[in-house]
Amino acid sequence: MEIIFEPDFSGFFVALSIIMTAGISYFLYFKNTDSVSLTTYQKVFLAILRCLSLFLIFLFLLSPLIERSKKIKQLPILAVAFDNSQSVQPYEASYNELTKALKNRFADDYQLEFWSFGSKVENTESFTGTDHRSDYGQILKTLKNNYLNKNIGALILFGDGIYNQGQDPENFASGLKFPVYAIGVGDTTRKTDASIRNVKTNKMAFLKNKFPVEIELKFLKLKNKIAYIDIENNNKSVYSSTVAITSDDDFKLEFANLEASEVGMQHYKIKIRPFDGEANLKNNEYEFVIQVMENKQKILMLSDGPHPDLGAIRTSLEELQNYEIKVLTGNNVPDSLSSYSLIVLNQLPSVKNVASKLLTKIKESRIPVLFLVGPNSMLAQLNSLDMGLRISTSSNTEEVQSAFDSNFSLFVLSDATKEIIESSPPLLSPFGNTELTPTMQNLAYQNIRNIKTNKTMMAFGADKGRKVGFVVGEGLWRWRLYDFQLNENHEAFDELIQKIIQYLALKENEDNFNVYYPALFQETDNIEFTAELYNDSYQLVNSPDVSLRIKNDSLKEFTYLFDRTDDYYRLNAGNLEPGDYTFDAETKLGNQRFTEKGNFSIVKNEIEIQNNQADFGVLFQLSQQSGGQFYPFKSYGTLLDDIKSNKQIAVQQFRQTLQTEWINLKLLFFLLILLLGVEWFYRKYWGIY
Repeated sequence: MEIIFEPDFSGFFVALSIIMTAGISYFLYFKNTDSVSLTTYQKVFLAILRCLSLFLIFLFLLSPLIERSKKIKQLPILAVAFDNSQSVQPYEASYNELTKALKNRFADDYQLEFWSFGSKVENTESFTGTDHRSDYGQILKTLKNNYLNKNIGALILFGDGIYNQGQDPENFASGLKFPVYAIGVGDTTRKTDASIRNVKTNKMAFLKNKFPVEIELKFLKLKNKIAYIDIENNNKSVYSSTVAITSDDDFKLEFANLEASEVGMQHYKIKIRPFDGEANLKNNEYEFVIQVMENKQKILMLSDGPHPDLGAIRTSLEELQNYEIKVLTGNNVPDSLSSYSLIVLNQLPSVKNVASKLLTKIKESRIPVLFLVGPNSMLAQLNSLDMGLRISTSSNTEEVQSAFDSNFSLFVLSDATKEIIESSPPLLSPFGNTELTPTMQNLAYQNIRNIKTNKTMMAFGADKGRKVGFVVGEGLWRWRLYDFQLNENHEAFDELIQKIIQYLALKENEDNFNVYYPALFQETDNIEFTAELYNDSYQLVNSPDVSLRIKNDSLKEFTYLFDRTDDYYRLNAGNLEPGDYTFDAETKLGNQRFTEKGNFSIVKNEIEIQNNQADFGVLFQLSQQSGGQFYPFKSYGTLLDDIKSNKQIAVQQFRQTLQTEWINLKLLFFLLILLLGVEWFYRKYWGIY
């Protein structure tokens, strides 16, 4: 224990306190005439009491600290992670046996922490075996982050090695700071099996159009056999084919082009006719659903010449399948624009092409327009259109990045997309101030050299009854490349472009009430809806309640109430059973009652039953790369011995230093009271008043 004074020269004041308290006590009892009746012994005794009490008071005024240190022991953490997916469910008894053995052996010497992983990661000991997917990479990533700078001794990984979600777990194993001891359960024996591993197709098709279906087929121990493939739509055969199996471990791709013959949600079932000796027939079938629409929305893109920005936008929209895109360059303009839902003008009007006739047609047609403004745009001509945005004319340009406006409410972007777009490479924008009309909303401002300005970068809204959008800057194609470089996908860029186009091209309901939802859900998905309600001035409001009734195939009804979020409505209805559903949404604004109807489907997610052959190779590689070891379940006793004998899994000791102010020490306070009390008592007792 150490006493610390602040500041450094407090030692002088301590010495001064001793002198002062001794002097005061001496004069009080040896020079004071009131004390002449006391004996020398009595004077010395009372002087010592007064000196000590005064000295304590002076020390309190100097605010000294008492510094103490103590040893802290930190038990090593033994993390136990178990695969909670359906393929491991038969081994629940094995998991319980392992858990009991771990607690009996290590409860006193290790800090046991249990983790469940499947489609998600949870800090729990409860095993259910109900998850529809297995993500081994996510559990390793979670534990690596969770145990950073902690005394993690080892990870015991219990599972069958089958992963069907997320990244390859071997990508995370080499970066772990702790060994992985893997325990394998399941049957690794290769059995006769024909399975449909995956199916790729469109989520949407259009009536009388063909749509492709790509089927991944896996065959084990069926060499020289013939597989019969059938596809049914509403229990009617729409496709049949045969596949020749050439090896005992064969993978085939089957391609089918099906015709969308009926409007609405269409259910399809792919079947492989069973072979003799197959142990698992559940993976011989695969169901999928597509939404068949009557027609596509047409989008016209116009530009002076080919441009990568239009290519990037077009690629993002092709993912949606419900847009028919036509790109024209130069002076090529259709005779009629009436069939188009949206026109995208890339740097038109320009210095080389004022496009007077085209702009006149556009103004007369009242078709929504998206202006991509860049260095070649003729700003004076653009301003003369009076479509919601004016830009000061200038021949100069500057590089700008985006700064999103939190008040934007026409459509919603995810926070992840906003972050990625704000960090994307700058666009080349015309130099000059911007001015928006009140009917337009800023989605993003120009950020110039990390300084947010009030200049518009992206803005959208309605001008004189027509939807209009502006992107002030050239170089959107760089954003798409940056998104892929950062995330190995284009999801953020695609979300931005798709939300912009959907807003502009969407034909609004006359009653100003819209409900948005995916047409297809997996059974593991949360059923989520968003809704918008506009008043007569076409302003978003969410003051009235919005109710939703969902009915399934059996006409069972579920009732919900939307939550309010900003100016919108949101609803998470949780999980529902696979099947077809219809819904009715209803609200009332003033004296007007609005309703919206729709339908959606939920399909089974049976990826866990597609492959039930355990993959101990994955578990072995994870163990080896992390410095651990793999054990089949029957050898888990050896695992416990190896962990116990691992000298690197040890208790960590460190000292913890604590500082306490004297004034917070109750013992010293009571000591001071005691000293003053004893002195007072004897003064009275010996007749000194």
